Amino acid sequence: MNSDTYFSLLLQALKNGDVKRKTLISGPHVGSEALYSGFRLLAGDCREESGEILEEMLQTDVELVVCGGGHIALELVAFASRLGYRVTVIDEREQYCNPKRFPSATCLCLPFEQALEAEHGWIRPYFVIATRGHSFDQLCLEKILSLNHRYVGMIGSKAKVATTLGNLKARGFSQAQLDSVHTPIGLSINAVTAGEIAVSILAQIIQTARTGASVVHLDRNLLVHLANTTQKFCLVRVIAKRGSAPCDVGFQLAVFEDGTVEGTVGGGAVEAKAIEDAGTISSNTVIEYDLSNSKASELGMICGGSVRLLFQLW
Repeated sequence: MNSDTYFSLLLQALKNGDVKRKTLISGPHVGSEALYSGFRLLAGDCREESGEILEEMLQTDVELVVCGGGHIALELVAFASRLGYRVTVIDEREQYCNPKRFPSATCLCLPFEQALEAEHGWIRPYFVIATRGHSFDQLCLEKILSLNHRYVGMIGSKAKVATTLGNLKARGFSQAQLDSVHTPIGLSINAVTAGEIAVSILAQIIQTARTGASVVHLDRNLLVHLANTTQKFCLVRVIAKRGSAPCDVGFQLAVFEDGTVEGTVGGGAVEAKAIEDAGTISSNTVIEYDLSNSKASELGMICGGSVRLLFQLW
C-alpha cells in the first residue's frame, strides 16, 4: 500500500475512534505494521510469528474547540496554546471572536449551529461550551453530542445545566450521552477566577487525554503531510526509552527525500544523529542511542538512559 493511501486511511479511522497499531520491531520483517479498529484489520501486514511486536493505541494530539469567546475562553485559549494544543474559538460576535483577541487560535465568527455543522477536519476534538446564554449552550451541546469527540464539558450553574440536560433527554438523547458531559466542568480545585477555572478545565482535559498506558498521541499536521506528500521519506519513531531521555514512545519525525524534516523524536543531539542516520539507511532498521555517561559523549549529551528508534522507509 502506498504511503498516501495508508496515512489517509489512518487519518479517516482516527476520526471515528482509537486505532491500534501493531509494529514488528525485530526479525526479518522489522518495520512491518498493521492498523486495527477493534479486531478488524484496516490496513497493513504484521506477521506476528516473525519477531517482537510493539502494540500502541493511537490518537491525535489534543484539539480544543471552545464555544464562546468570553473571559473564560480568553484564559483557556492562552493556557491551551502554551501546551501546544490546536485551538478553535466559535462565537458569532466579532468583538469576541477575532485574531486580535485570540492570536493563537482559529477564529470562526459564525453562528454556533453553522460552525458546528460545517466540515473542519477535526479529529475527535475536545469541546468546551462557555457561551453567553442557556439557549446557546443547549444548541451547542445538541450538535456536539452528534459529532465524534473525546470530551465535552459545559460551564453553567446547576439549575442551568439540569434544564439543558433535561431538554436534551426529552429530545431523545440517551442517558449515556448525557452522562458523558463533564458538568460541573473541570477538576475540583476550588477554582474562582477565570484563570483558575481555565486551569481546572485543562487539567481535566489532560487527565482524559493521558488515560491509558499505551496511548500514543500523533501530530495531526504530520499525518496530513504524510497522507499528501509525493516524496519518499523515512519515518523515525521512538519505540522504547529508558531513563531521562527527553522523549516518549510514539514521538516521530519524517525525513523527506528533499532533506526537509517534520516532527520530533525529542530534539537535541539524538534527533540530529537520527536525522543523519535516516539519510544513510537502505532498509527498515532499529537503532539504539545510549545516553549513559560512558556512551553519551559520542553524542555530546549526558542525561542518562537510552532511546530505541525505528526507521521505516516509505
